[in-house]
Amino acid sequence: MIGRDLDRTNRAHLHTEFTRAAAGFSDRTKGRFDDMDVVSFARFNPSETVVEVGAGTGNFLSLFKGASLLLGIDAVPGMLAQARAHHPGLMTAAGDGRCLPLPSDSFDLVACAQMLHHVHRPLEILKEMKRVVRPSGRLLVVDQVASDKFEQAIAMNELDLLRDPSHASSRPASAFRVLFNLAGLSTSEERRWEGSQRLSQWMWKGEFPDDRIRRVREFIVERGEETGMDWRPCDDDYIFTRRRIMLLATKD
Repeated sequence: MIGRDLDRTNRAHLHTEFTRAAAGFSDRTKGRFDDMDVVSFARFNPSETVVEVGAGTGNFLSLFKGASLLLGIDAVPGMLAQARAHHPGLMTAAGDGRCLPLPSDSFDLVACAQMLHHVHRPLEILKEMKRVVRPSGRLLVVDQVASDKFEQAIAMNELDLLRDPSHASSRPASAFRVLFNLAGLSTSEERRWEGSQRLSQWMWKGEFPDDRIRRVREFIVERGEETGMDWRPCDDDYIFTRRRIMLLATKD
């Protein structure tokens, strides 16, 4: 029952947090993936069909220009409404990543970006994504990655949860490899990405409660070094190192 209760609480936080943030989310995250070369990494060919699980406001999905079908699935209707407003060419559908409203073997590319760290049991979602991808297709995961050092990963997750109650777990690269193996996926390529970001970009005033921003800043002062995120002050702001992992896989 503990796992189910955790999932239930997590889903409630997801709905609350992303409904509240929906109006400004597309603008805050605009350009987040532009320098990661995700389209080339995914071996995307124009005219293919692409579905993103946990598509949010559609910024990631919209990178795959020329697709014959772009479908975004998300559990938060407010995010999908913003996706349709910002990217009129996208199709959207409300759905749970653990039970996708799609037939098996139906899409050339099945992706999720910055979503799995909001999920306590990601294996269920990876197996469902595998079901939906065609035998000749690919499965793409992009997500933030934690340090391989256990203590740093723990501290990073404490900070992420303080920032966003819908956070579940930032995982090290080794955990993603294990999850892919358990899901019956063959990883064809893995890539790490690293860049800098400001705290003020990570937590927009107006989107995040002032009290939460204050508590995050206090954590950075007191324990920022423990996270392995390279926090450093810059005027009245902080700069940190953002790390992501990209994995491309096929069905075994």
